[in-house]
Amino acid sequence: MKSEEITDTEEYITEEGLASGSATLVPENSILMVVRSGILKHTIPIAVTTKPVAINQDIKAIVPTRNNILPRFVAEVVRGYEDALLSKWRVQGATVESLDSDEIDGTEIPFPPLEVQKEIVGFCKDRATEIDKALDIQRNLVETLHERKSSIIEGATTTGIQDTETKDSDVDWIGEVPEHWDVVRTRYVADLESGHTPSKSEDKYWEDCDIPWVTTSDIEDFRDGRKVYLHDTEYKINELGLEDSGARMLPEGTVFLSRTASVGFSGIMAKDMATSQDFANWVPSDEIISEYLLYVFRSMNQEFERLMQGSTHQTIYMPDIKSFKTPLPPKDEQREIVEHIEEETEKIWELIDKVEESIDLLEEKRQALITAAVTGQIDVSEELNEEEGQIV
Repeated sequence: MKSEEITDTEEYITEEGLASGSATLVPENSILMVVRSGILKHTIPIAVTTKPVAINQDIKAIVPTRNNILPRFVAEVVRGYEDALLSKWRVQGATVESLDSDEIDGTEIPFPPLEVQKEIVGFCKDRATEIDKALDIQRNLVETLHERKSSIIEGATTTGIQDTETKDSDVDWIGEVPEHWDVVRTRYVADLESGHTPSKSEDKYWEDCDIPWVTTSDIEDFRDGRKVYLHDTEYKINELGLEDSGARMLPEGTVFLSRTASVGFSGIMAKDMATSQDFANWVPSDEIISEYLLYVFRSMNQEFERLMQGSTHQTIYMPDIKSFKTPLPPKDEQREIVEHIEEETEKIWELIDKVEESIDLLEEKRQALITAAVTGQIDVSEELNEEEGQIV
């Protein structure tokens, strides 16, 4: 939500559900704010309702009680003072950030006359719309670059980088492969290892911990596919926890693949580590190099989507993982493919960085315009009059 209007919702609730107290009904022209979310570190999602809606505990509503308060103006004020309000309202949480309702209730907002509020809202909408169009172009460009990066990896790990005759791999996601390549079950060229979690109820497993232990908390930095090696982990376990849980120390170079919750993200251990049961871990044999295997996994997104099961917590189960197949070129060619991928994707990452810098500047400009308008740093009526004069 970015100071927009809510005209409909994805989900609905019954009268019985509303009466049970699981939700609150708020009227038209209420200002809704998300007060509990992982994105509250950066922004305050906010919108205005155009009809009565029910909200859950993650959302709070500001309901204007005076006729001289324009809901959209309140929304723009929150956007304009966002950084200051975040620092004042935000509460550090163990899992997700939240906003303090008492702090929100106690915050005073300056209200100019209604006509001035309307001018400010109109100014913010017009100027923000112009910037949003430019932002959409830049964001679409980033998406296109990511697609290009994925295409390079998929092409190199399935059809190779040499001009050669091909054959059918008999594997849907792989398609055609060079004639001199093999296609094998992944577990034939890399030992498959699962992970484990020591009992959380046993304090002795969590004292003086120094063994790197890969969990889903370490996946965040691997989501965009830029990072390759994991050098350290957020959590550690000790020797006793390792032994009694059935977890195993896996060697440097092991390729880990998340298979639960955050499914399909992969990386390479930069040193010996253990993992939780949320990972399938592959210890490469002499026939395959870690980096090539990693890029094979990063080519398998469609296959992962096909294999995922579960409506809430999606998982790829071990029998399916055991059935994975891998295109296997000669080892020297694997190294050439890895080098090609790294060189080509590095160029794309440089372009992505430049575009994202432009996005940051546009977002800063958008924020600065709104802040200047709602704080009275610029006379919006004068700005609007000048624009009308230019049009005439």
